[in-house]
Amino acid sequence: MKLSDIMSPHFEKSLGKYLNEETLVSLLSIEDINLKDEYTYIINQNNDIVGKIKNEFLIFLIEKFKNIKFFNILDNIEEAVIIIDTTGRIFYTNSRYSQILNIPQRKIIGKYIQNIEQDTELIKVLKTKKAVSKEKTYIKSLKKYVSIRLFPLFNNGSFEGAFSIFKDITEITQLNDEVKRISDVAEGFSNQIKEQQELKNSDFIGDTPEFSNLISKALSVAKTDAVVLIRGENGSGKEILTNFIYKNSLRNNKPFITVNCAAIPENLIESELFGYEDGSFTGAKKGGKLGKFQLAEGGTIFLDEIGDTPLSMQAKLLRVLQEGEIEKIGSSKNIAINVRIIAATNQNLEELIEKKLFRRDLYYRLNVITLDIPPLRNRKHDIILLSNFFLSKFNKKYGKSLIFSSDVYNYFYNYKWPGNIRELKNAIEYAVILCNSSTILLTDIPASIQEKENIQNLTTNNHFIKNYTSLKDAVTQYEHDIFIDALNKCNNNRSKAIELLKLSRRTFYRKLKELGLE
Repeated sequence: MKLSDIMSPHFEKSLGKYLNEETLVSLLSIEDINLKDEYTYIINQNNDIVGKIKNEFLIFLIEKFKNIKFFNILDNIEEAVIIIDTTGRIFYTNSRYSQILNIPQRKIIGKYIQNIEQDTELIKVLKTKKAVSKEKTYIKSLKKYVSIRLFPLFNNGSFEGAFSIFKDITEITQLNDEVKRISDVAEGFSNQIKEQQELKNSDFIGDTPEFSNLISKALSVAKTDAVVLIRGENGSGKEILTNFIYKNSLRNNKPFITVNCAAIPENLIESELFGYEDGSFTGAKKGGKLGKFQLAEGGTIFLDEIGDTPLSMQAKLLRVLQEGEIEKIGSSKNIAINVRIIAATNQNLEELIEKKLFRRDLYYRLNVITLDIPPLRNRKHDIILLSNFFLSKFNKKYGKSLIFSSDVYNYFYNYKWPGNIRELKNAIEYAVILCNSSTILLTDIPASIQEKENIQNLTTNNHFIKNYTSLKDAVTQYEHDIFIDALNKCNNNRSKAIELLKLSRRTFYRKLKELGLE
């Protein structure tokens, strides 16, 4: 530490002792100072006065320095060093310390450490006289991460104060955080890849006007970054539609993170979504944790069951939507995020608002684009298409070649499906696994979906007439079932089905069109 580092600027001619600005404080002695004067004046190589130092302060430093011989070394190391006496007064810092704090040494030396670093650990070392080491700590006043070691200072057995050696690791920490984020994203992708592959192979199937309109809207929305709210009953395909939007979006090569808001305990949801800093609460993971929003950076986050989000968390989500920023637990700084948000719910949000269970302002922020998925019971024709799709899928999965009986088709067609597509899918997988013949019968479907009254109606010879209001409807349904049976028996080979039904090719394809089986 040179005199030029700690002097106060002064450019007037003065009477008193003169010292060169390049002089090292550690090489001075009391004899170099005129004790009768108030100041020692500092000159440059041209003998011009450039500054002054109060003698009282200079004597304080000389006394502190005379028994410590390594200051010249400390001035040239990469780490920042600060030394205080037993009162907390700073009598040495190297140039690196000044650089990190962005404060000139002359404004540090002689001050009390509490006024420079409000949250310093050095004061604790003065009290305990024990060394402390921390691999990474965040200094709020500096807004920097540092690796820090603190030691008591003894001289010939006498306690003289404490010193700290620390290194600015902000850039390294940020790099490690980015590596960790990428690693967590990769792990998240690995965990979701199987599910996403299934979703990819289970794209929405249907040809009703309502379904076609839904897909058309989803494709239009996918190309934008607009917030999307998907509404529909449990099992209706909200996650499949979300994945469909993601795959057709401009962010389809970026992370896709799913969060089930209903499955996370209220006391954990904030840390899951926004993450936390190291040591922010008891039991916190060492090094902190990245939240789902950071893991989804640049990509898409799917907030499933948004209606089950606690009110306290709704306020924080509103801020994310308004400001595009998050705040990790234990941190005072905001983090900007670039994430596309898709939310879904099976609840009536309007009713929740009236019951004070959902924020009206959050509702308006989410309700930019709303996609309503109709329940399966309102997509009668799609039931048959989905049934054939899942049957083919599970036949392949379990190495079978099963077909549905016409009674099963009729039962599926008339069943209300409260669990929607998920219930249909599970019922068919159940039947494929347990069926021991070549045809899936009513007795093979899960008991949980069997309704005795419907089963009895379907197993009577005149069930078509009972289920339909006219002879024409009954005949149409009967033809429909015959064609499906024929196609199933022929593994969907239409040429063989034509031979089986003994129809001309022209008549066969005309009937397919009339029956909606093209």
